[in-house]
Amino acid sequence: MFKFFNNKNNGIIIYVILLMLLTFSVRANNNVILTTIPLISKYYLNFNSIEIGILAAVAVGSTAVMSALINSRLCPGKRRKLFISSIIIYSILEPLFYFSNTYSIWLFVILSGFFFGSVMPNIMSSAGTIRDKKIRERTLTLYTLSLSASLVVGPLIESYILEYFNFYQLFLFFIPFGVIAVVLSFKIRFPEENKNKTKKKINVFRNPGFKLSVFNNISYDVPFALILTFGGIFARTEFNAPYSFVELLLAGFFGLSFLSRFFLSYRPTKKLYKTTTVSIIITVAGLIMIYFSSSLIIYFIIICFLGIPHGLTFPTSLTALSRSFKEDEISVANTYFYALMMFLAVVVPSVSGLMVYSVGLRYTFLLFALPVIILFILILYEYKKMPEINN
Repeated sequence: MFKFFNNKNNGIIIYVILLMLLTFSVRANNNVILTTIPLISKYYLNFNSIEIGILAAVAVGSTAVMSALINSRLCPGKRRKLFISSIIIYSILEPLFYFSNTYSIWLFVILSGFFFGSVMPNIMSSAGTIRDKKIRERTLTLYTLSLSASLVVGPLIESYILEYFNFYQLFLFFIPFGVIAVVLSFKIRFPEENKNKTKKKINVFRNPGFKLSVFNNISYDVPFALILTFGGIFARTEFNAPYSFVELLLAGFFGLSFLSRFFLSYRPTKKLYKTTTVSIIITVAGLIMIYFSSSLIIYFIIICFLGIPHGLTFPTSLTALSRSFKEDEISVANTYFYALMMFLAVVVPSVSGLMVYSVGLRYTFLLFALPVIILFILILYEYKKMPEINN
């Protein structure tokens, strides 16, 4: 299956392209669900902000259950079988959202989120199996670049489709991406298990690089979850934006994210703390500016502006992880990292839904700047404890 790896140079290039295509396909499909479900819930099913927040939390919560409690405990062979099966089932589930109603939407969200939980951490781990440090870090950045590309192209396609069709019909147009993902899933390489070695316990949570990666990623996962769940609703409620423009809003956001990751793929960062500092300053400023936004155009510019830290933060976190663990440890570290991000993402939509219900959309965006500032202090403390991670 992997004969092309006999040729070192061509093999790596082909495999990176394969990873990028697979990542693009599965993330484009997943993004349709995550961005469309809040809007369907609000404007088709008449859910309130608390119900919308809980629905978004359930989606990522079921993902975390699969990633942390099942995927992380399997050996590479079984993990590969689970990975392929999950992509097949996920690709079947997504078109079923066309038939969703007030009750079935909960079931579809839970099941799709659950099976998606074994997809991204395994792609991420596969991207980190390349032994050469420089090539590995470039591959990880290209992996995040393909994520951003899917999040730009996907909403643009959605925006065009919504000019002629409704949200329910939208899911049917993304079936080809599911087919591509299923075909490519059989080509993914998993870390080899060394049977001659005694299995050692990996203290992932005690590793300072893991803590740093987690704090760094949370600093943007908090506002990102808010934008993903309520960003489109804000545009619709505050400025009466059409549905097609809501998708363009997300395309602009992910467009700046894409450009940021493209820059990192061209010039990988060595001093990670510099990238982190820039990201958090932009994040805090953007959240405050949303509170004062007075028109749809201004809001659009601010949301695009916030795409920059979205593009910088995730690859920085992955680079910190790759510098902190050995090759035989990185798969477990990535799985726990992804699962922890998912568990934390359960909290944010729930809390944000309650806050929107209590204080309104504008004040919710403003108040979310506070935890980001607190996290920045924790991140700087972790960087001081391990300066070697910046080399």
